[in-house]
Amino acid sequence: MNEFDAIRRMARLLPEPPDEVVVPIGDDCAAFRIGGETWLAAADMLVAGRHFKGWASPEDVGYKAVAVNVSDIAAMGGRPRFVLVSGGSPEPETALRVFEGVADACREFGVYPLGGDTTRAADLTVDVSILGVAEFPPVLRSGARPGDLLAVSGELGASAAGFLALEDGVAGYTRLVGKHLRPEPRIGVGIAAAKLGVHAMIDLSDGLASDARHICEKSGVGCRVNLDLLPVSEDTKSLAESLDRDASVLAASGGEDYELLIAASEDAIDELSRSAEVPITVVGRVVEGEVVVFERGGEVVKDLSGWDHFS
Repeated sequence: MNEFDAIRRMARLLPEPPDEVVVPIGDDCAAFRIGGETWLAAADMLVAGRHFKGWASPEDVGYKAVAVNVSDIAAMGGRPRFVLVSGGSPEPETALRVFEGVADACREFGVYPLGGDTTRAADLTVDVSILGVAEFPPVLRSGARPGDLLAVSGELGASAAGFLALEDGVAGYTRLVGKHLRPEPRIGVGIAAAKLGVHAMIDLSDGLASDARHICEKSGVGCRVNLDLLPVSEDTKSLAESLDRDASVLAASGGEDYELLIAASEDAIDELSRSAEVPITVVGRVVEGEVVVFERGGEVVKDLSGWDHFS
């Protein structure tokens, strides 16, 4: 049983949602109505030894814990507003350092920390819950249609490359290390996409190979993705080559880019490209059926997968 098998089984244990719930569990965020507004809610945690190692400072861990939650709000086209931060650490000094990173991220993304909880624990763990507001109808994973283009914001593979640099002690790739330790959620792109009425969206946390499948599964469609089209920076290619890794496979499967994968009409993608603060790159197309195909140079690339939290 993998992470998503577990989530599906958990969902079956829930009672019927109350009338205020617009989107229950199973998407980047839940959505619910309060006082005429649609609010978004999500939660993510980072655990020492699983999500980071000794090369990540407590400040970086706190910052990233907020950023990955902000990315969930962005993936629904919302604006982040408030966070609650809880966690455990070996000593109070570490907890304080984590919160310094939390505060930095909150200032960066316009989020207010409402409080939380902390306790002693053998290993550092940080759990963040976030609330955001949807100014436009939330964009779900389930709306992709055959004929839609698939496009990504920004670049892919940089975070995975930064992780490899940290793990292998490779010097000279400061930008890539920064992309891994302090990701940049695409709030503006998400809001612009929601305003345009794109059909489906997800943030690339688990990697394109997994997250494209999530959209297709929820939407009841398939897709074809061309690895030759993935936006991969020169420093990511350089690092991958130095470690004898395939840069396009790294970009498709590495995860933690926190860019947005968007399914929309050609006109909507063109308009988004004109207004977004980062490049928008078409990487594939949604098709009939439920088969997800990755190809390169006209050949099918098999066995691509992304992050599984229980692997």
